[in-house]
Amino acid sequence: MLITVAICTRDRAASLARTLDSLAAMAPPGGPFEVLVIDNASTDDTQAVAARFAARLPLRLEHAAQPGLSHARNHAVAAARGAYIAWTDDDVVVDADWLAAYARAFARWPDASVFGGPIVPVLLPPVTPWVRDNLALLAPALAARDLGAAPGALAAAALPYGANYAVRAAEQRRCPYDPALGAAPGRGRLGEETAAMAAMLAAGGIGRWVPDCRVSHLIAPERQTAASIRRYFAAAGETEAHRRGDAGAPRVFGVPRWLWRRWLAGHASYALARLVAPPPVWLPALIVLAQAQGEVRYWRRGGAG
Repeated sequence: MLITVAICTRDRAASLARTLDSLAAMAPPGGPFEVLVIDNASTDDTQAVAARFAARLPLRLEHAAQPGLSHARNHAVAAARGAYIAWTDDDVVVDADWLAAYARAFARWPDASVFGGPIVPVLLPPVTPWVRDNLALLAPALAARDLGAAPGALAAAALPYGANYAVRAAEQRRCPYDPALGAAPGRGRLGEETAAMAAMLAAGGIGRWVPDCRVSHLIAPERQTAASIRRYFAAAGETEAHRRGDAGAPRVFGVPRWLWRRWLAGHASYALARLVAPPPVWLPALIVLAQAQGEVRYWRRGGAG
């Protein structure tokens, strides 16, 4: 088996069907492949959607009972049969040449273990105008990723995102996903995929950017809201607090004292900007506030879990 396409999903059956439809329409990768769908404790008709596509794709459905994206990813790694694992998400439409381009990259760079390609956000209607007009500022929240039009080396400072990357299975099994990172019930932490890729590179692995491996990330209207943007950057703040730590910092109610000052200043700045300023002004204030809220949340919960 050359490639396992891995998709972790939870309660997004309609979106998953769109992703699987794009996989069924893509060009053959030039070698045997499988599509591995990891159902992470869904309660909708995810199983029926997977069964519907079994006649169009070499698809297997696996169940990861323990909720959490890292748990689902590690389940996929254990179940994968391919020499390479190509990861994508359940809200993505892959280009027709996506998997074939990865197969060509594997052959062109046999010494590489980490690969990634562009992620292009596509706003589904009805489109929120201030999101459309501020795509560059909101790129992290929309999972937009473009490291250039030419192939090149990957470094830990600029890695692919979870909706579009591939790794050699041998290295992937030596660098599993950290259950303390990644989305999970009651927690919005990020970065389980970039942490695993960074570990592979730190261990001597080689990474390659593959601009021909493009996917479209479909942004539903409910994700084009201030509340959704706020949740994303709060998760980013929680992730940063987990990574950084603040051992020895003076605490108030369990939270580093300096962080309370940042949180209060963020509230004041955002409230004022939202009243009197256009989106290019209040969006940065919202991002700063949300990140501070995520950090406060992390420490209020004891700085663990």
